[in-house]
Amino acid sequence: MMAMVLIASVSRGSLIKGLLSGFFGMLVVLPGIDPAAGDLRLTFGFHQMEAGFKIMPMLIGVFAVGQIFNEIVDIELKFTMIKMRMKGILMSVQDIKAQAINLLRSSLIGTWIGILPGIGGSIGSIMAYTMARNMSKTPEKFGEGSEEGIVASESANNATIAGALIPLISMGIPGSIVDIFLMSGMMIHSIEPGPTLITSHPQIFYGIISAALVADILMFLIMTGAMGMIAKFTKVPKYYTLPVIMVFCVLGAYIEGNRMFDVWALLAFGGVGFVMKKAAIPPAPFIIGAVLTPIAEVKLRSGLQISGGSFLPLITRPVSCVFLITCALFLFWPLFKKLLGREKTAA
Repeated sequence: MMAMVLIASVSRGSLIKGLLSGFFGMLVVLPGIDPAAGDLRLTFGFHQMEAGFKIMPMLIGVFAVGQIFNEIVDIELKFTMIKMRMKGILMSVQDIKAQAINLLRSSLIGTWIGILPGIGGSIGSIMAYTMARNMSKTPEKFGEGSEEGIVASESANNATIAGALIPLISMGIPGSIVDIFLMSGMMIHSIEPGPTLITSHPQIFYGIISAALVADILMFLIMTGAMGMIAKFTKVPKYYTLPVIMVFCVLGAYIEGNRMFDVWALLAFGGVGFVMKKAAIPPAPFIIGAVLTPIAEVKLRSGLQISGGSFLPLITRPVSCVFLITCALFLFWPLFKKLLGREKTAA
């Protein structure tokens, strides 16, 4: 619940759109077999719906196929190519010394933002950029290519990646869109991320941490060496790249369940992703809702069985109570802020 509210409250656009996106994601995973009772539900007479919607067609459809549809609509748009140069791409020792405090501060901000489930690197970049501008001796240079602004936004953006792994491996809540794919892969192999991951699968727990460290080093070497070549891919016309990407999307959806129904679901969710983008509805709450709902349903029913059907432990237990209070604060803070702004205006 807190993950849903956090994502909805900081998503681009209105809070209502974010919440509606999340609730829609919760609804689409309900058809199929009831995880507690074992009965079929919401299949509407279609036997293909008995297994429900797989998470992979949903993910690929909303993000990849939805973007492909959007690119097809805008395929005639022209853009200006910028010449790529490798000279001066790395920071000098003098630059690192001058930006050390900014780099450290922005990295800490990015890590903290990454820990908050589903918020993502864009919010971390904005917060670090704003902080750097407020702390800068030359704030007038921001918006015109200021080195301080670039260092702040990019270091915070990179720091959110590692920070987003913390709620995933500690609580089983994906901290970003990338972590949703990682969590889905683990669930496909019957590995449930969360507090028990370190005891039940310690090799995976430490493997994720080690892989993140190795990935940082490899990413630095690969990106600095291959940046010029990678930039040339933007020159390839879309009508060559989009069909190839679409083929891989279809293969990825079909391989998981080996059924054509998943391919049709992929296209349907691609349409959902396209509509979301055009209507400025954030897709992250939709996917988070779809991923967390099966887990939340099973855990809630188990808890109700332990408590004899009473919901009181959700309020009386300190951990759950803190999460519920946090949810309420994030839900009503925008309304409180708006009312406070009206009072100031009236005064």
